[in-house]
Amino acid sequence: MKKQYIKRSRRIFGIFALTALLSSLVLGGCGKEEQSKGSDSVDSGAYLLTVDGYGVTEEEYMLFLRDQKAATVNYFWVNYKAESDDKFWTSEFDGVTPLEYAKEKALAAVVQAKEEFILASERGILEYKDYGGMMEEMEAENAQRASKKDSGDAFYGLSEFTPFTYYQYLNGNIRSELEHSQEELVEPTKKQLEEVYEANKENLTLGTVYKYTVIYEDGRTEEVTQNTRDIAKEDTTTEDLIYNYFDYMKPGDSIQGYLYREDKVNIVLKSVESLGYMPFEEAEDSLRVFFARSEVSRLIAERVEAAEIVFDQDRYDAITMS
Repeated sequence: MKKQYIKRSRRIFGIFALTALLSSLVLGGCGKEEQSKGSDSVDSGAYLLTVDGYGVTEEEYMLFLRDQKAATVNYFWVNYKAESDDKFWTSEFDGVTPLEYAKEKALAAVVQAKEEFILASERGILEYKDYGGMMEEMEAENAQRASKKDSGDAFYGLSEFTPFTYYQYLNGNIRSELEHSQEELVEPTKKQLEEVYEANKENLTLGTVYKYTVIYEDGRTEEVTQNTRDIAKEDTTTEDLIYNYFDYMKPGDSIQGYLYREDKVNIVLKSVESLGYMPFEEAEDSLRVFFARSEVSRLIAERVEAAEIVFDQDRYDAITMS
């Protein structure tokens, strides 16, 4: 077995290094946490690679590689007009094959996921489990959901997880818990919150108010005043009007023959008013959330950048895509 030890791959992890750099501009000065190391080894044959001593099985890695398939095909079509034929995955484009590209993206994703699991374990958010343990949990969860479905009991989300959707489910929950724990661990200074405020102003808008007239075919008119902050999630008509039409119009412009809640109408934009941003004092709770979120992103990016990765190189090189 050919084994390769990698302290850091700048090509694979450059995106995470950039994230860390950008975060440090706003959040610099926060201390590092001591990082634990696992004891798994590729020498056992059970793992395709290890991340800081925590094993990644080939089946686990393949979840991430298969997830990259559509994005990789699209990337090489957009950039090289490459057809997805029998030779696609092994053809070179600017010195890189689609297979190499997809494998690097998958590796970056699985390393980030592992570092999130490891950090959550270090903080006592969960007990670290390897892929086999995760799949046992998934089977138990699926059985529980099937039982609830049969008995008519309520449950949230999917009725049955696949390995990849369960991995995503765990990762999403872990990221949320990491951000919550970060809020409790680190109290940002006022200066840090002010920097976060400036960086996130677009997320703290009081909204933009659009006033417009809807003119029906029978002559009826409807005067509408709509704040962008008050658009209901299910109101796709208003979202379409504002973001696909009004954003490119000026007051006095009109839309002809628009399908508006099952009626064909004309719409005249009357006025547009930005209400500005939430004052700093009112935004502090949100800013603490943004701060914690950015801090977790920075911590994970640092861990990914410094990750010690050991491959079973022969097995890794033999992996293909079809």
